[in-house]
Amino acid sequence: MNGVYVRRVLAALIGALALLLAGCGEAGGRRGGEPGDERAAQSKAAGAASRGAGEGADPPRIPSADGLPGWAHSLGFAADGSGFALLAQCPEGEEEGTGDGCVQRVAVLDKGARQWRVAKASPLANTAPDWGVTADVLVLGPGRALIREGTSMIGDRTWYTADSGRTWRKGTAAVQGTVPSVPAHGRLVSVCSAEDAEGNGCGRARLAVIMPDSGEHRALAQQPPLGGVVDPAGEAAGDLYVQGKAPGSGRPTLAVSPDRGRTWKESPLTGAATSQHGTFTLVSGRAGIFALQRGGLPEGEGVKNGLLTIHKQNASDRTWTRVWSFRPGVEPRSVLGAIAADDNSLTIYGEHGVWTSDTGGRTFHQGEGSTGIAGSAWKTPIGWLWESGTGQGAYRISSDGVHWHAFQLSD
Repeated sequence: MNGVYVRRVLAALIGALALLLAGCGEAGGRRGGEPGDERAAQSKAAGAASRGAGEGADPPRIPSADGLPGWAHSLGFAADGSGFALLAQCPEGEEEGTGDGCVQRVAVLDKGARQWRVAKASPLANTAPDWGVTADVLVLGPGRALIREGTSMIGDRTWYTADSGRTWRKGTAAVQGTVPSVPAHGRLVSVCSAEDAEGNGCGRARLAVIMPDSGEHRALAQQPPLGGVVDPAGEAAGDLYVQGKAPGSGRPTLAVSPDRGRTWKESPLTGAATSQHGTFTLVSGRAGIFALQRGGLPEGEGVKNGLLTIHKQNASDRTWTRVWSFRPGVEPRSVLGAIAADDNSLTIYGEHGVWTSDTGGRTFHQGEGSTGIAGSAWKTPIGWLWESGTGQGAYRISSDGVHWHAFQLSD
């Protein structure tokens, strides 16, 4: 399979892994997934979510779509409930990088629509044999999206739509001009300009903004005061966060912007692990703002997406306190996604189950019935989204991280 896709698109899909297993329990009462057949668990979860919805925030209602031409991936939504997903119809075994290539299409959910539609115009050609799927889609507001074809680390081709996928304009991920800040619906991204010495990763990059009205990439005029390759880490309480290396020490750190990227200052994390490939993801909710540090664990731990540390932001002065760190054999050892729910809990979806903390990330207990890979969860403009990691097109969505609505996108 294409290495760029593994690094970028599959990271999103693997991250989506935790959402389904997390949502297979009763709404408001269970956070774990049921082992065994996932479709049966999905039906059970849908009933539980419906029963629980009246007890708290009503989840968004996303229609299911059976019989799509291919498996869905790279799902995203706009604040008005419209959405996009990519579809890949692959010969037997092509997901593993063998066969004759995949037919790629775009599925669209219009605002208020009761069913998904397959866009008549798809800019994506069939994939080359042995490459697998090669693209992802970013939603840039109602009816607007950008497809990126990840066949290379530098200079990806792109296609932009402003009319819900009815027409597409070809572009590039190359940076053109500058912009002072990230506008509403814009996306802060890291654009690689040079590979590292080994050719296995990015050696030099700069932050850019994907413009919602054109899909063009513009360099952020004020770059953060960090070294190394700087990447977005997330958004919390209206502030933008990025990750990189601290000037001087070279230790992993964050920088924060309170004004959509116009100004930046370092936001150091005391006690962060110095893993060479460690990265941070921000998760925020009523329980607070958390920075989850991912990275490689010792080989004997048997996980690929290791969880190194958890830091919680102190509300009084916005400094960080490390509240959890890896210990051999102690779960959660891995992270595929996380939710900070409205019941003040922090839930981690990992490779060996679902783990929930009611103590601000300091201690965790296993979600009821949760075993094995837990799917993935992340925040969208309409709420928390969870996706199965088994490729069966099972999703759940929640506005509060407690009450869930299940839907299916499958061929």
